[in-house]
Amino acid sequence: MYIINSPRDVQDMARGAVVLGTGGGGDPYIGELLVAAEVANGNFPKIISCDEIGDDDFVLVFAGVGAPSILVENLLSKTAMLRVLARAEAHFDRRVDALLCMEIGGANSMMPLALGAISGVPVLDADGIGRALPQLNMTTFSIHGCPVTPSILMEERGNVVTIEASDDKMAEDISRAATIAMGAGAFCMMYPMSGKRAREVTIHGTISQTLEIGRAIREGRNSHGDPFDNLLRYLNSWPDRTAKIIFDGKIVDVTHEIRNGWHWGQARLQPLNGGGDDCVIEIQNEFTIARINGETATIVPDLITVLDRESAEPLTSDMLAYGQRVKVLSYSCDPVLRRPEALDVLGPRAFGFDEDFRPMEELLSLREPQQAVG
Repeated sequence: MYIINSPRDVQDMARGAVVLGTGGGGDPYIGELLVAAEVANGNFPKIISCDEIGDDDFVLVFAGVGAPSILVENLLSKTAMLRVLARAEAHFDRRVDALLCMEIGGANSMMPLALGAISGVPVLDADGIGRALPQLNMTTFSIHGCPVTPSILMEERGNVVTIEASDDKMAEDISRAATIAMGAGAFCMMYPMSGKRAREVTIHGTISQTLEIGRAIREGRNSHGDPFDNLLRYLNSWPDRTAKIIFDGKIVDVTHEIRNGWHWGQARLQPLNGGGDDCVIEIQNEFTIARINGETATIVPDLITVLDRESAEPLTSDMLAYGQRVKVLSYSCDPVLRRPEALDVLGPRAFGFDEDFRPMEELLSLREPQQAVG
């Protein structure tokens, strides 16, 4: 068990969550403030490994659903979070023994920590994707046959929808429609499972990974070196994972739109000297594809992250603005996401791209890496 009792740890975890969030999952800053306030009041989130959960323990996923930008407008309600937990326990007639992140990206990695702090329920050091993705069915839980429903959807005014669906894609469609009616943002308790099942269907150690990523960036800054060196060293230390900076420049054009309960957009980048390569990143809550000079450089489910080029502070998709000087990081996803059964659910064609998945290592080997502009 790991107890989060340091505001610095909370800040590091929030920063690391944005790196893994690939632009989505919501801005973790609001969740960071709530968790830090609970830590200051002596209410410490408890993180347990999957080996510590009992086989028959009851585990539920807790997440925010909807457009990430709505979270910044509505903030987080402790009362609403406790109410949805109580409603779920009443529905299942069981006490929740552990909370689980649906995705380890952005705000959705902080929300279970916040609810864990105020409720005392521990949080598993795991999640269902190892990054963020926009649909509820795009998880290793669903891929391994653990259904989304029954699920409880609630927004802060107390409106509640209980969902039972024939399959996980239908659960996503129903949840999306209900969330739009609720103002494009709601809390959800879903994916009921046993502790044994949680060990089998999750990606382990990802909450710890957010802490180590955030720490690597902070320590890189404090050493007066290049924080990107520290970050890349840590990311590349993971077995079967590769991280590289694929573009260095400034944002010359960006669009944002809230449509169908998602944040859609596109960012175009060029080198600081105004010439050379051109990079375009597509957004559907998350950064889904990066093209350099019209050719795919990284595509889902591999990770694309945009970071401030001086501080290595990661940016969510809704933070992108004209004139920002940034670097684009490509990071290979957890190997389980590259399996055929996973790509059927969360590969490029699931996002409407007319191309098959190719690993970022393969794509980047086809072109010379761009040299950083000093």
